Amino acid sequence: MILPVSRLGPDGARFEGQDPKEVLEWPPSPRDVVRPAGPMRWRLEAQLFGTELLVRGRAEALFEGTCCRCGGPLSRVYGDEVTISREVAPDETDVDLTSELRESILLALPNNPVCSDDCRPPRPLAEDAGEADDGAASPWSALDALSGGTTHEQPAPPDAPKKPRTRKPKTRRS
Repeated sequence: MILPVSRLGPDGARFEGQDPKEVLEWPPSPRDVVRPAGPMRWRLEAQLFGTELLVRGRAEALFEGTCCRCGGPLSRVYGDEVTISREVAPDETDVDLTSELRESILLALPNNPVCSDDCRPPRPLAEDAGEADDGAASPWSALDALSGGTTHEQPAPPDAPKKPRTRKPKTRRS
């Protein structure tokens, strides 16, 4: 986002726009949980106080990927409020704010993104091997049928007799 300082009047100015998702400088990786899917959007108010430029507003971008809670598809906008204060030279006509806006978006990304605020994790397995709490068959019931018992329970250890400990005779070296 290139801010034209020359357009700032005594009361400042408002700017709104977008830059392509490539300005987020996100190297593609198959291990990414999320990746940018839309442009970086920004709404800013800028004002010049002598040589001090004050910029306030919001920056955000659309991200897509996999929900860390339910494993389903994720498509959410992440961003944050920004406040930038920068010294500008009297002869400076444009100020590049791209890195500051990119940083605010990347810092707003959660460590474990979820598809929605009310996303529920997958239902835990029922304790009973036959049926789950809601009457549906347990995912373990097919294995239980093959083994003739329950496969998800640890069998009790057999009572094995303990071997007596034997010691080697010590030999003397000369």
